[in-house]
Parts: sequence; structure tokens; C-alpha cells
Amino acid sequence: MIAITGGGTGGHIFPNISIIGELKKRGYTNIFWIGEKRGKEKAWSERIHVPFYGIKTGKLRRYFSFKNFIDVFFVLIGAIRSFFLFLKMKPELLFSKGGFVAVPPVLAAWLLRIPVITHESDITPGLATRIISRFASVICVSFEKTTKHYSKKRVVFTGNPVRDIFKRGDRKSGLSFLKFKQELPIVLVIGGSLGASSINRAVWQMNRKYDPPFNLVHQCGAGNFRRDIPLKGKYRQFEFISEEIGDVLAASDIVVSRAGAGALHESGYLKKPSILIPLPKSKSRGEQIENARYFAENGASVVIYDEDLNEDVLFKTINRLLADRVNLKMIGEKAETLCKTDAEKSICDIIESLAIKK
Repeated sequence: MIAITGGGTGGHIFPNISIIGELKKRGYTNIFWIGEKRGKEKAWSERIHVPFYGIKTGKLRRYFSFKNFIDVFFVLIGAIRSFFLFLKMKPELLFSKGGFVAVPPVLAAWLLRIPVITHESDITPGLATRIISRFASVICVSFEKTTKHYSKKRVVFTGNPVRDIFKRGDRKSGLSFLKFKQELPIVLVIGGSLGASSINRAVWQMNRKYDPPFNLVHQCGAGNFRRDIPLKGKYRQFEFISEEIGDVLAASDIVVSRAGAGALHESGYLKKPSILIPLPKSKSRGEQIENARYFAENGASVVIYDEDLNEDVLFKTINRLLADRVNLKMIGEKAETLCKTDAEKSICDIIESLAIKK
């Protein structure tokens, strides 16, 4: 029996889906997922047919707030719920993808002497991972640079899991899905997640102001679809691209996105050059800025900081990259070198090893 925890955002949910998929390929069928009662992970666990158990938990903050005192209580409630769930289910180990929802199950696993494997996606570890890592037997990281934050005896550079949907990405299928009338370069903009309103706004204004010499695919996020944007035959707008996202990425020439580790590894796996617009510190702890800076310093992306973003800057940056196809290809190839492949296999090797020892 393998327990999985983590959730809240796609950066925590999608790697778990990759890990679960790899475990199933290896014959593991007794898997369950612990997440926040009302979190997005509940729907995703049901989608992949994995039993889900919801717990109450508190948000971890890096600043003083009276809510912290209340949330400590919720963390304890979540740990107690996880404790009794583990007594009932008797998992061999717990894999944690991190996030505030993972802290209570990790505490419960530690009390029951259940081995914990945790994974940090970003270059700099978040508060939840720093807490969880104290109780973990193995700490997996997405980037080699991140290993310096942990004990050499427990840290393993595995890379970040990439879903099969991207590994199976097919350019022809993507072109067929998009149905563009003109054979122009394709720019994929992935917005719509937390804090992506600035990206959406820049794209909409760019499409109004200019007649772009490229086809534009825009994932704007649930509830953000705009019907007043000129289509011009070169603009495709989606609230969310589901099963086709791997094919769409494969068909794209440039990806414009935030700088979460998941997005970096998905585009890097397919050697796609990117324009990264990291979340500003006002809306994050600055991890995306560190991710974007690391890629830019290694020639693996171009960065536009959120405070500098507008329709003119975005339009000029896209055109500048498209004007030099040789350099564009080099950026994509460098991105691939920074993203270690088959992370889900490496992580599952560790899971199997600890499960057998247990």
C-alpha cells in the first residue's frame, strides 16, 4: 500500500499523477491520495481512479498573522485524521509532493515510523518542504542546484515528473486540433493560473493592437474567456486545454508561461523555447523568479518580469525570437539539458526500494 499526498496547485498535483501512473505500470494497485477536502486534487484523484481521503489543514505563512494560530490547530486536526487513516490503511510509505496540505500526513507518518519520500520542484525550497524534509528519509529535487539545501545523505537529484500526455505529444495532432488556416509559427500562451491576469491582459491587448505574424494559442483560465477579442483567424482562445495540451505544446514554436517547475520541465522535455513571466514577489515567495533567472542565465529561456509586461514588450520579444530560428532552436535544446528526464521512474525506483525494505 502506497500513500500519496500533496495538492492545491497543478505544480503539486500533476507530478503526483505522473508518479501514480508509473506505480500502476509497475503493478502497484493499492494506492490512495490524501489531500485537502476542497482542493483540486480531489477531482484529479477521481479522474485517475485513485481513492481520495480529504483532511482539514491550515495554510503555512512566512509572515506574522493571527490566522497562523488558528491554522496550527487545523494542522493538528489534519495530522490526527491522517494518523488514524494510516493505522487503518497501513501504507508501506508516504510520498509527499509538498504544499501546505502535505504537512499533517507527513507528521502522522513520522509518528508511526512510516518512511517519507518528499519532492521539491523549485530551485529554492518552500516553507512546507523545509518542514517536511526534517521528517523525510529521502528528499528528491528537480534541479541539481537545489541539492545544496539538504544533507548529501538524503537528497537525490531526480528531476521533475512529466505527465505522459506531454511525452506522447504529437505535432500533427496538435495542428489538426487547432485548425489554423495559415501556416505560421505557433505561440502558445499558458495563462489562467494564480496571478496570470497580467499575462491574459497583455495577450488580449496585443491581439487588439497588432496583427501578429504568428498563430496564437491562448489558455486563459476558467471563467476568463473573452468573446470581444478579434479572432483574425490566427487566435485560438481556450479556458483550459485538457487531453490535447501535449499535442498543442508539440505543435508550438514558442511557449509563454509562468516559471513554475512543472511548466519548465514540460516545455523542456519537448525542447520548446520559452518566454518566462515569473510570478512577482508580491504574489509569491519569489521561487518562480529564481527558476526563471536560472534558465535565463543558462541560455534556456528569455525572461519578462511581471512589472515590465505589456502588449508591446510581449509582441517585440516574440518577434525577436522568431526572427532568429537558429537561436530559437538553441534555447529549446538548452532547456532540455536543464531538465532531467524520466524523473517519475527515478522516484518510483526509490519508492520501491523503501517499500521493499519496509
